[in-house]
Amino acid sequence: MKKWTDKLSNDVYERLCNCMTKKSDIQELVNAEWSLYKETGKDKKGFTKEDALVSVLELLDSNNLYIDLTEEEYDNLIAE
Repeated sequence: MKKWTDKLSNDVYERLCNCMTKKSDIQELVNAEWSLYKETGKDKKGFTKEDALVSVLELLDSNNLYIDLTEEEYDNLIAE
């Protein structure tokens, strides 16, 4: 089974693995997670791109990495 992290560039993947994710990585992380949601049919079950963003933010938070997003940045990350 594919993992959403397989869809990341090497740089973003390395930073994620080393708990060094940058704010500029968030869009790629969300897009990768959202892409897997669509491939596995989660989007048909009601999951949204916002769910993908929340999942990414929770993962980062669990690794003690907090990314502060403005409301505008948040909205832009979940825009199709």
